[in-house]
This record gives sequence, structure tokens and C-alpha cells, in this order.
Amino acid sequence: MTSALTHVVFKVRGEPDEVAAFDARLKLLFAEHGFAGECEEQHAAGALHYDLKVQGGIPFPPFALASNEFPDLTVVAEWIDAGSGVRGTATIARGTLTEQKVENLAASGAGHAVAIRIAAGGYLNLALAVIRSGRDECRGYMLTGREDALFRITRDLATGAIELLATQGAAEWSRAWRVPRGGAVEYRDINPAQPLADGDFRELEKVAQEFVAQWIWFGNGPREEIAIEAERYERLGYAVSDANLRSAALHRIKGSAGNGGDGVHYSTLDADIAWVEVAIARCWLRA
Repeated sequence: MTSALTHVVFKVRGEPDEVAAFDARLKLLFAEHGFAGECEEQHAAGALHYDLKVQGGIPFPPFALASNEFPDLTVVAEWIDAGSGVRGTATIARGTLTEQKVENLAASGAGHAVAIRIAAGGYLNLALAVIRSGRDECRGYMLTGREDALFRITRDLATGAIELLATQGAAEWSRAWRVPRGGAVEYRDINPAQPLADGDFRELEKVAQEFVAQWIWFGNGPREEIAIEAERYERLGYAVSDANLRSAALHRIKGSAGNGGDGVHYSTLDADIAWVEVAIARCWLRA
């Protein structure tokens, strides 16, 4: 049986020379410990960013050993286990685990945050289900009244650049947007498309299914199943689209949402990930 996929991000901060030496030492320790998994690296002066997807446990030992050799550097790990729904953070200093926090997302009810934008005529401008998979990375499900997609979005604090990846009908990243700090949106097709890892896809599909079950009804559903929603939309003077916000959900959020002449905006995104909604609206909605 294949063990569960764990997505973990290690971030190292410190003086540029020591950071570069840490990176070189870590490469040797990876080889010595037989590290097996996917690793994407993003490095800048004074900062290292290792984005790992591994089967089984988190590869703490190489980082702890390197931390012991470079005691002035700070190493922070952030992870999420797609199989168990456990998210955690840990800090390593001088080779020792000094702080650790573990959260069961399912038990805490914190599986995902949401953001919803409804036009004055009831059209679903944007709906997001967002899970935080790293300090500067989120993944989830996004849809409008016409289309939907899984997404992964990252922000590089060193450069201010944001990158958004999205699916389009298949379990693969096929579209990408990049927004440099203060710059215009850059779009590209991903060719060849990048298949999602099985664990990532299962995690995001679960998020999408839970979100739809709570918030969305589809205009092309069986007549007997959507009759009540369609009638309520008609009474409200709303046109029915391919995807629509459930009338009960609309009623529920109107009291706590931002209401204006241009519709309704509701969000449970924390302040530190509010940029996700802004970036997706700027990129995906304007594609």
C-alpha cells in the first residue's frame, strides 16, 4: 500500500553566505539519507525555500543536522498531510526542534476558507474554497457561473511575484499566470501540462466536493432536484447559470457580507491570505 503524500515546505533564513553554505551541505545530507520525493527550490539572498512532496514522514533529519552546523540560521517547516488532514508547523534551531504546532483540520472544522462574490443580478462572479498549504502558498477550488478549476497559488515575498496554476477539465496544471510586483499579468499555457500528484488531486477534489455540497447548485442538474432552487431564483429575479449559489446560503451570508449596489461579497479568508482572492480575480477571471 502506498503511504500518504505529505506536502512540506522548509524555509531557511539568515546571512547570505551561511545560507548558501547550508544549501550545499543539505544537498550532501539528502544524498546520505537517501531522500526520495519531489523537491522544488526557490532561493534568494538570505533565504532558501524547499517545497517537498514526500511519501510517508517529513524529512526532518537532514535539516536538523544542517541546522546544528549552522546555528545562526532559522529553519521553519510547514506541512499538510493530504491523507490524514493534519497540518503543522515546526521551528528548528541549533539542530533541535524548538516549537511545534499540529492541527487536525477535519476535527477543527478549518478544512478550508471561502470567498464568494455575487453580482447584483445573482450571477456567481467568483467562489473560492481555499486551503493554506504553506506560509506563502494556497490551493483549492474556484468557480464562476460558467466554469470551474482546481488551483495552486504562490507568492514570493522576496520578489513580490505571484504565480497561479489552474486546471482546465483534467487533473493537470495546464494554465499559468504570473504577476510581478507592480507589473502586468503574464499568461502562458503549460505545455506539456503537468499532472497533479494523486494525493494532491484527492485532497483538492475533496475540498471541491465539500464546497459544492454546501454552497452550489448546478443549472443543468435533474429538473426534479433543482426545481425549488430555480423557483427561488425566479422569485428573486435572478437568471439561472451553469453554477449558482444556493438560495439558503445566499440568505445566510447576506447579513454578514458586504452588500452594495453591485452585489454581495463574503469572505472567511484571513487577512494574511486575502491576496489570494485579489490575485485570482485579476488573473483567472480576466483570462
